[in-house]
Amino acid sequence: MPANLPPTYFEAENRYREAKTPAEGITALEEMLAIMPKHKGTDKLKAGLRRRISKLKSKEQGKKKTGRRDSSYKIEREGVGQIVLIGPPNVGKSALVAALTNADPQVADFPHSTWKPTPGMMYFEDIQIQLIDTPPIGKEHMEPWFFDIARGSDMILVVVDVQTDPVQQLEETVSFLKEHRIAPLSLAHLYEGKSGWTFLPFLVVANKNDEYSMEEDVEIFRSLLEDDWPLVSVSANTG
Repeated sequence: MPANLPPTYFEAENRYREAKTPAEGITALEEMLAIMPKHKGTDKLKAGLRRRISKLKSKEQGKKKTGRRDSSYKIEREGVGQIVLIGPPNVGKSALVAALTNADPQVADFPHSTWKPTPGMMYFEDIQIQLIDTPPIGKEHMEPWFFDIARGSDMILVVVDVQTDPVQQLEETVSFLKEHRIAPLSLAHLYEGKSGWTFLPFLVVANKNDEYSMEEDVEIFRSLLEDDWPLVSVSANTG
């Protein structure tokens, strides 16, 4: 008896093949299992999927037992909200967190100086908001905890350097997050019927607006953005 698998099954299968972590693979396989029609023609396929799920779960459990870094960075939530700063190398995320909070992340002029998440508390009037500095995107390997922290946050700040092609930086960052099924809340309507995605409010932060003459660059950048992209311009150095 033919399996007669629907198109959504093959979409989930593609996500399984493109999975970067065991957790992503398990999610895709479980989705394939749920979509698969229930009849004798699919019995062998179901058994094969269950074996793959079992193997990936064993692999994931083995990672936890070895105490790898990806299972060690679980940040306790504090304040009224948790906001994660994400962006390419050398855009000033660490300097921004240091300027706004009591945290002391490593700040350097060279890329990839941040290799672990660093939380800090930002005070706004009578409330506190937790900001989390993260390693820059674009490394050959990103630890799974990076995406866990992003998915568990209340908002993502996409930090770009307004002095160095901010449009490309924004596009690369958003594309990178979409590869791992994290997308702006404003675009959720484009993914109707697709499971396994996390949608969060995104705010674009144009950093390194250090001089008044750069205001024109900020306005040009703003004009190139879609209406769905809220933007603030800041300088971690001058305020």
